[in-house]
Amino acid sequence: MPSTFDRANANEDDCKRLLDDDASMHADTTTRDAARETGTSARSAESFDVERSSGDAKPRARFSTLRLIGLNMFFLAYGAWISSFAVVTLPYESTAFFPETDAVALGGFMVIAGASQMSGPLAGYLSDRMRHAHGRRRPLIVKSASVVGPCLVALLAARTYRDDLGDVGGTLAPVMYYVAFAITMIGLNVMYTAATGLVPDLVPDEQMGEANGVLAACSAAGACLSFMWTMLWPDVGNLYFFYIGLLVTCVPITCYCAVEESTLGTGEELESDAYGEAASVSWRELASMYTISPNKPEQRSFFWLFVCRTLYYTGISAQVFLQYLLRDTAIKDTGERLSGHEPQQVVAKISFIGQIGGMLFAYPAGLLSDVVGRKPLIVLACIGIISVYISFIYVHKLSTILYLSAYYGAVNGMFLSVDYALAIDCLPSRENAARWLAIWGVASFIGTSIGPTVYSLILHFSPDADKSSDYGSSQDGYTKMLLVGSGWMIMCVAFLYKVDQNWRATLR
Repeated sequence: MPSTFDRANANEDDCKRLLDDDASMHADTTTRDAARETGTSARSAESFDVERSSGDAKPRARFSTLRLIGLNMFFLAYGAWISSFAVVTLPYESTAFFPETDAVALGGFMVIAGASQMSGPLAGYLSDRMRHAHGRRRPLIVKSASVVGPCLVALLAARTYRDDLGDVGGTLAPVMYYVAFAITMIGLNVMYTAATGLVPDLVPDEQMGEANGVLAACSAAGACLSFMWTMLWPDVGNLYFFYIGLLVTCVPITCYCAVEESTLGTGEELESDAYGEAASVSWRELASMYTISPNKPEQRSFFWLFVCRTLYYTGISAQVFLQYLLRDTAIKDTGERLSGHEPQQVVAKISFIGQIGGMLFAYPAGLLSDVVGRKPLIVLACIGIISVYISFIYVHKLSTILYLSAYYGAVNGMFLSVDYALAIDCLPSRENAARWLAIWGVASFIGTSIGPTVYSLILHFSPDADKSSDYGSSQDGYTKMLLVGSGWMIMCVAFLYKVDQNWRATLR
């Protein structure tokens, strides 16, 4: 990483306007309630309110592109973990552990992955109030990484010794894998929640579209790396070493580039505040942090964006069953079906091509959204996903599917880039960014829980009667799945008109 970075003064008037808007439209209950209930943070809460109301905030220095990449390196690792887990690792392990009910087992894994995101709002709340010498976000990222590491090792052990545990392995290995997977997902989502707060905390407003484009590009690059790894080493067991390697490289880079100020305070506050702990907790606010209301003006647009994101992820989660779709319907140029390790290798190749498309389009889409707005690009992305789903119903030739995957990746990358930028535009409060972005993240939990549950049941009750194996679904089942997925996308577009990214100006 470079030793010096580009420095440019942010517009001070814009900073004052943003702070004044947030102060007038969203009372800072986080600091005031905690100070009122416990009395331990009163001085810091009062001084913070004075700073916000007076607009005495430091202008944010402009980030160089290289430093933006370093800041978002965690998302490279996160993109690799989530993408390969969803379309390569979990489908393979589901069939290995539960060959007769692999679709249902995979749906169960996705429900766990989605449910783990319920930890996001709590993590965001604690991160926003973290009192630590190294800032609000980095301590939580590092602590969560120390939990995720051993759990990844446990996943590797469970799948490696699945056949060596004898009779006990019939129960112990799957249970061990499920438990380790659940803890891993919780840890990753806590890290993700804290990391998403870095961009709104540190990056100036005029670079927000660029920063979100870099974030989406890093996520796509991570997914590409994981799929390249699978193409080179198709044995799924090798992926776990890749996961661990990402953890010990990408997390330190992000923490190095995220230069946060200490939140411990000075003088008397250092004597009364606990080092490395969250500031005093308001239980009333803690209980309400999972709620968002369309009736509150400052939350209305964020609420409808939450609904749209839920619908999008419900529709897009059909990609989890891509390996099964290719296994049961794809035809090679020779006229044969896929067999052996071919489904994993082909889905990795298709996903790699798709992620390349997403990586190439994410950054330009972020820049373009600063000019034309966020919503038009989201509409285009949803229409693109629908067209791919319809094509999968009729197209089974593997070479044609490869071309479709590039198009799919491009439109999905466009959505991922612009969706995050729109979420930041609609934040009810910038000061509590991690908390609100965590609630925004719960939308993907709902979507990735509802979607795979519905799709797995569709496939489970649509068996392929012509196949002699214990697993496999019919073309009719996949057609129903893809049509249902398209329906969710249509609803996402329908509700998008209720989102107003300029709600601050509208209320003013």
